[in-house]
Amino acid sequence: MLPPVDPAIFQQNPNFEILYKDLCTRKINTDGSTRDTKKQRIHDEIRRNLTTSRTHLSTSQILLRTLSDLPSRAATLPPDLHSVIELVTAQLNGHVPPSDRPILAGDIEYFLSAIAPISIALSTQLTLLASHICKIADPIKRPNVEDLLHKAEELHRASNVDLPNDLAEEKVSLANTAYRVLDVHRQVLETAIRILEQTMHGSLARSAKAKAEYLHARASLVGVQARLHTLTHPPPSEFLAALKNYKASQGSTEAALKDREALARTALDLYEKAGEKAIQDIAKRAEYLRKEIERMNEEVEKLERGE
Repeated sequence: MLPPVDPAIFQQNPNFEILYKDLCTRKINTDGSTRDTKKQRIHDEIRRNLTTSRTHLSTSQILLRTLSDLPSRAATLPPDLHSVIELVTAQLNGHVPPSDRPILAGDIEYFLSAIAPISIALSTQLTLLASHICKIADPIKRPNVEDLLHKAEELHRASNVDLPNDLAEEKVSLANTAYRVLDVHRQVLETAIRILEQTMHGSLARSAKAKAEYLHARASLVGVQARLHTLTHPPPSEFLAALKNYKASQGSTEAALKDREALARTALDLYEKAGEKAIQDIAKRAEYLRKEIERMNEEVEKLERGE
């Protein structure tokens, strides 16, 4: 059979419900196999023949068993028929070899001549057996012997068709109920855990910790991915050329800075050798030159104004 489906899905998708029922009733057998009408007709014919053969076999076995028990159960049967019935029953069951059958010809003739009382006793035993079967079939409302065949067909159909179908439907219902119970149980557990967390650590403790751990894991993952990308993907040639040019420019700049540093150190050494008096003299000269420059600038401005 098909797996169970949640009734809520049927309510949300009515067309799917129609398709599901069509598959279960017309396209697929109860055991889950695909329904083949032609093969099923052949199987039904074989099943009917098998039922007929089993019925004949069961009838023969019941008659033989009842006949074998007849001497001990039928009180009205003459005693001289007991041994004859036992011999005939043994012959019918195949216990007498064919070579001994001519010896039993007289007993067979005597059995056939007394077939009337034997039939009456046999019918009485079968009727008694049928009454017992009726009581077993329905102890509360005992059916008649004439209705026993119909009752047997009903019981057979109920045990082979109705009960399996009811059991399958109950399994589906049980599966849906179990799903709902488990879902409610999950919700109860989540609520209980949330209440315990809020009681012990506050409402944001666990969420903040989980978020921090998540961000840490993401950062670690990004770092590993960047390292893998660096190891597996070499830098492009343009980037390497730009780095070389930048390194060369840095080298020239570094050389110029070193030259300026050397000049500055040389000047500083000269200042140190000249001493304090020379530095003061230089300062005076610098002050004089600054004043001269200012005076010359003023004269130039006057000339420009035409004064």
